[in-house]
Amino acid sequence: MDKQQLVIRKKTSLGARLRRLVLLVVLWAIALGVLTVNVCFMLGIYTDALVVNYALFNLSFRMYKVLGLTIVLVGGLVAVYGVCHLRRLKRKAVQHDQN
Repeated sequence: MDKQQLVIRKKTSLGARLRRLVLLVVLWAIALGVLTVNVCFMLGIYTDALVVNYALFNLSFRMYKVLGLTIVLVGGLVAVYGVCHLRRLKRKAVQHDQN
């Protein structure tokens, strides 16, 4: 069985790629903003804008714990789904080769 036969290639439309790009840029901007606010507070840098952002995000160690557990849980689910999906694709490829 050739590895190239296991790969399903689908050309993604330009609109779908742009939507994903915008979503990822927004998510990274939010993550970097939260990280910046936290680092500034840890270093003792306080400005009006940082205080407003800190109050807006309501950052606390409890929230970090919840966020961290959520990230680990979602990552684990994605990994399990990926492994199951690849096994199913391999079984389909073997059945296809037998026919």
